[in-house]
This record gives sequence, C-alpha cells and structure tokens, in this order.
Amino acid sequence: MIEKSNIDIVKDNVAEQKPVIEIKNVFKSFGDNQVLKDFSFDLKQGENVVVLGKSGSGKSVLIKCIIGLIKPDKGTIKVFGQNIPDLNREELDKIRVKVGFLFQSNALYDSMTVRENLEFPLRRHSIKTTKEQEYGLIVEALTNVGLADTIDKMPSELSGGMKKRIALARTLILKPDIILYDEPTTGLDPITGKEISNLMNELAKKYNTSAIIISHDLNCVKIVAQKIVMLIDGKCYAQGTYDELKNSTDPKIRHFFE
Repeated sequence: MIEKSNIDIVKDNVAEQKPVIEIKNVFKSFGDNQVLKDFSFDLKQGENVVVLGKSGSGKSVLIKCIIGLIKPDKGTIKVFGQNIPDLNREELDKIRVKVGFLFQSNALYDSMTVRENLEFPLRRHSIKTTKEQEYGLIVEALTNVGLADTIDKMPSELSGGMKKRIALARTLILKPDIILYDEPTTGLDPITGKEISNLMNELAKKYNTSAIIISHDLNCVKIVAQKIVMLIDGKCYAQGTYDELKNSTDPKIRHFFE
C-alpha cells in the first residue's frame, strides 16, 4: 500500500473544504478596455492562491472587485456565500472585518506611531475592547511579526521590511479569515522578501487563514502558493501548482517562468 505524502494530505484536506470565495463569470471593462472577461475561480478554506499575470492584466481590479471597491459589469463574487456586488455599505463593512488587505505600499499613516496604526482598524470597525484588551491585541500582532519592540516608533524609523511586517500586523489584528495580498514583496531585497514569504506561511498555519496573493516575485510565489491562477487575456487561463505550470509546454504560461 502506497502512503500519501504530507503534501498530498494537505491537498486532500483543502479539496474537502468549502469555498470561502467563489468568483463566477466576472466581466469588467473601463470604456473600451475589457480587463476581466468571463473570469472564474474558487478559494477554499486554508488555501493560498497566487494570481499571476502581466502588469495591467487586471489583478488589482480583481482584488478591488472582491472587496467591493469596484463593481463588476457582470458575474458573481461570493465571499462567505454573500454576493459582494449586491451588498450595501453596511453589509460590505461586516464582510471586510473578516477580510484583511495588505497594500503594496503598506499604507501606514506617517503621522501615527506603530501603536496608533494598529489601533486604527479596531476603531474604524468599532471593535468593542477595553484599553487593556486593545493593548493585548496590538502586542500579540506585533509579536507575531517579530516587532513587539517597535510599538512606539514612527514609520519613518523603520526599514522597508519592517514596514511590511507592521502592515501585516495591522492586517492580522482583526484576525481575518481571508487575507488579500497585493505584491507583498515588491521593493524588498531577496532575503527580506523570502522572510516575508515564510512569515506569510507561518501566520496562515497559525490562524488557518485563506489567502489570495498577487505577485510577480517568483521566489515568493514558489514559497507561498498552493495553487497558481494564471490571469491571461482577462480569463483564468490555467491553474495548477508551481511545478505543474513551470513545466507547461504552453508558451503563454512558460513566459512567466523564464
């Protein structure tokens, strides 16, 4: 009898999970520029999916559609079973508490300390906590990213890698079920990029989060992706593991791995 590897067991476990995001037949155009054309894919609980595509292919538009910043022209985007384009602002806010977003630029407030940056989402979403509980959540989030000693520093005092970790801590403070990463290693040196990629995996395992990751960094993709979705010509052109797609004979796919 052939025993399954740990990787196969993880794949089986993910396959059994229900989708937390279901995207079906989504179209989005800006004037004559058709960005998404009948795009579909699912994200399952506990799964890390990388969306890979050329600059301007629609990756950021897709993310904005998922969190309700942009409304698709057609199609459904269900998050936890609710169709995002149908929700009002109050309903969207309730969903967004469960969906963390890591901005490519980190989007830290320069005039606020690290502590104040992490307090912001708690107050923005009116999370009811005492001062002691709030402080505990901030320390926990900073400890998770290895930067508990930066709590009273200003963003200007931090390196690029530290800012990325603080931004990740702020994303995690609400303990989201889903995290959307927009180019999480852009602008970082290879060593720091690898550290951030490994940290993403550690935190996903610790909190059992699901994630959609937009990235051009193949080193990051190789580390974090359980599945890769190829966004080509506005469609989900192909999907598979890093090795499956890297070994593809399709020139449109091979172009990304050369």
